[in-house]
Amino acid sequence: MRNIIKIFLLTVAPLLTACETDSYRTGDGALSAMRAEFVEAHTDADARVMAVETDGGERLTLTSPVVVGWMEKPDTVYRALFYYNYNKVDGDGGQPQAEPVAVSYVLVPSVTAAAGMTGDMKTDPVKFVSSWASTNGKYLNIELLLMTGKVDGDNAAQTVGVICDSVITGGDGARRMWCTLYHDQNGVPEYYSSQTYVSIPVVGLPVAPAQGDEVILDINTYDGKITRTFGF
Repeated sequence: MRNIIKIFLLTVAPLLTACETDSYRTGDGALSAMRAEFVEAHTDADARVMAVETDGGERLTLTSPVVVGWMEKPDTVYRALFYYNYNKVDGDGGQPQAEPVAVSYVLVPSVTAAAGMTGDMKTDPVKFVSSWASTNGKYLNIELLLMTGKVDGDNAAQTVGVICDSVITGGDGARRMWCTLYHDQNGVPEYYSSQTYVSIPVVGLPVAPAQGDEVILDINTYDGKITRTFGF
């Protein structure tokens, strides 16, 4: 199946910066002002993150370059949940700066048309936590808990994606895109839950949404099917 992403579940990862290897620091002080925001992280020619842009449209220059294992491609934009200490300073042209603390991987699946699928549709259950649209309108976000576990010698990975079933235009001209969360447990043991964030790129939807359009997403949970609607 194309455009569906296999994931080995990881949550928050410590940062490797240009000058240190660090994880969370505890106690009072600078950490008390720590923020966490969803961002687009931009790598440079050396695959280092030098700046991020928040969903609120604020560009933050980092006080030190960041290198993370899964951000391995140079000159690439990655989706991430970014933990940082905020420094509003007059330097660097007056741009706000961010002192990196940690970063969490965010899954960005492509949207596949149901007609283009090969293989069976998989809707293994997940635990749903929340959903929301990004302030900048670029992403439809879902917070999930995926059941996972590890067996010695087993490298199986779960698969998550989004399948668009149909686009229906109503009498008012508004379009409704009906989609389903694809999830293949793939035999991964269900010992404990792992927090997983999914950001569906709006640019990948079957049609560019206009005001009044909706994306309707069906999600199979352990408590049964639920539907979440994102309006534009």
